[in-house]
Amino acid sequence: MSDRMAQLDAVDGICRALGAEVRRPPGENYLTAMVWDGWGWPYDEGRALAVQREIKRETAQYPGLVCRCVDPFSTLVYAV
Repeated sequence: MSDRMAQLDAVDGICRALGAEVRRPPGENYLTAMVWDGWGWPYDEGRALAVQREIKRETAQYPGLVCRCVDPFSTLVYAV
């Protein structure tokens, strides 16, 4: 396993610990993290943004990863 994939594994665990729903296709070098309460509930943008800020902060510790915020609820993290 490459260092970058190990870094992505670490961020995957961080995202899950923060309560984000994580999607990571097997063998791919990226993940998406979403924070939402489901289709039937109003969105809590404040909570989503707080989790997103923490994901960005944590990802910045890993030089092989890039974090992109798609919208307030969706975050993309990938290895470069």
